[in-house]
Amino acid sequence: MAIQKDGPNGAYIGKVGSVYGYVLHGQNIIRGARKPSTKKPTPAMLLNRAKMKVASSFSTMLVPCLRYGYRALAPKGSRVGAVQLAQSHIFKECLGIDEEGKPYVNPEKVRVFRGSLNPPKDYSVWRVDNSLHFKWGYEPIRGSQTYRVNIVVYDIDHAFVFKIAEEDVHKGEYSMLCDLLAYKKGPLHVYMGVVDAYTEELSDSVYVGAVE
Repeated sequence: MAIQKDGPNGAYIGKVGSVYGYVLHGQNIIRGARKPSTKKPTPAMLLNRAKMKVASSFSTMLVPCLRYGYRALAPKGSRVGAVQLAQSHIFKECLGIDEEGKPYVNPEKVRVFRGSLNPPKDYSVWRVDNSLHFKWGYEPIRGSQTYRVNIVVYDIDHAFVFKIAEEDVHKGEYSMLCDLLAYKKGPLHVYMGVVDAYTEELSDSVYVGAVE
């Protein structure tokens, strides 16, 4: 069933007989039903599919973080959602190819938050028993008295910790218990960003480092 819009000469969305109608980038599109390809996929096609699978799997694990971190780029009513924008960033900018020719996510390139505020600088993280300790620098600017630190910690393909507005960014240090340290399957990848607790504006995230 299709839905007619804007009168008899308007666009329709859905299936009518053997054709489909939809709107793409403001244009009315009508096409026939797609048929499965009988051609053998090329190595480039197989690699692209593998990349899409890796990016999708990584994004799925971090959905709550990405929905929060990309919300300003995908306001309500946007054609593309926050998680889809993050997945596109991961697919286009964060994938590498290992020695076996398989794609993987490079954690150092991932941005789990996106925004216009200045991010922390001169940052570091280290482990003491089951705690993570952070240090960073931040120069006070007008209006920054409400700025706080966001933190994401994850073990790829396993689990994550997400902390919102944990500490005043001007304090420059913070410590937190992290249960992931007790049962992680690999190194923990750590990110920080800044949020204005009053306006909810964000900075881009920074990759603080990996913790073994």
